[in-house]
Amino acid sequence: MTTTADTLTDEPFPEDAPPRPRPLLVRVVATAALVWMVFALAHNVLTGNFWLWVIPGMLPPITFLAVPLLLLAAGAFLRGWRLLVLGRATIALVVGLPWSGINLAALDGPDWSAGPGPTVRVVTLNTDYWAQNRDGIWTDRRDRGALFSYLRSLDADVYLLQEHMRRVDETPVPITEVADVREAFPEYEAVADGTLLTLSRLPVAGRDVVHSRDEPALAFPAPYGLRVDLAVGEEVISTYNVHMPVQLMMEENPLTPDFYREIRERGQRRAEEYRALAEAVEDNPRPLLVAGDFNTSPAMGDNRALLDVTTDAVASTGLLHPTSWRVGGGVPRLWRNDWALVAGGLGVRDYEFLDPRGNSDHTAQLLELTVPTGPEEDR
Repeated sequence: MTTTADTLTDEPFPEDAPPRPRPLLVRVVATAALVWMVFALAHNVLTGNFWLWVIPGMLPPITFLAVPLLLLAAGAFLRGWRLLVLGRATIALVVGLPWSGINLAALDGPDWSAGPGPTVRVVTLNTDYWAQNRDGIWTDRRDRGALFSYLRSLDADVYLLQEHMRRVDETPVPITEVADVREAFPEYEAVADGTLLTLSRLPVAGRDVVHSRDEPALAFPAPYGLRVDLAVGEEVISTYNVHMPVQLMMEENPLTPDFYREIRERGQRRAEEYRALAEAVEDNPRPLLVAGDFNTSPAMGDNRALLDVTTDAVASTGLLHPTSWRVGGGVPRLWRNDWALVAGGLGVRDYEFLDPRGNSDHTAQLLELTVPTGPEEDR
């Protein structure tokens, strides 16, 4: 008598049988891992080098960490192609981590690089069109009196303020009158150029603007970097107040050639301005601070040259994922567009991102710096 078991055992398995198809979920995850790995590799090469790559570069930087981690988690539970998915996701994680905005120094706690020396308290803030009320989805109600009160409450020695301007027929126009500033900050000296305003109750020892090799042709008025030298005891430090033009205009129609022409022109302008700023900083032997609204997130590579000649002060925040934009407006705060960089031995005792209390769509940056003393070769 032949049993069912005998039948199943004796029947040979056909050697030419086609491989069993992978489940749909496995194929989807494997494809997603491949696509993201290729994207991360392309981003590593193209960001800051190809003008059109600014569009994918506007992703929240944390995406470069979150997506590979999700793929690793999914791959760990797959029954097929597990190693393939894990390998792709690991490559994407390693390549993308530097662009994620994660402050790895925070894992060891804040790195306060301050040594002995005089302390200078600095606040930098994008003032959102100088607290001008205007229409649009990217703005909130503002009040200039409240802005001044907020700034005064921070009690800084130096204020680096951006967007000292007003909007006229959708065009940004620098404010040349500073009477309201002198009234609100009588003990401070005001240095204004274009849309940049630096206030200091330390003696001003010099001023200059950062010029690129050619004349900017953007609607957003130059200069984009204002240098003010300040006397701190017997030492002199340099502050660079920075506001770079945005990469693209969100109001433009992406289905028109003008949209992409504007991106290309802005990309070229930003590259020139960052190059000029990096050269100015490299040629300056003094202790210095470069801070403001860079309109660049950690996921973008257009400020590489500047980072090569400075030290990012973010290690002193103790924050694992520091962000500065956007505050309010129903948009989550996922980007760090505001930076603070130091060089020349300038120390960082403290660095905080502060709630602007309704006075800006950016956080305020508060820094306590220590000025090195003694011979330059000892710094």
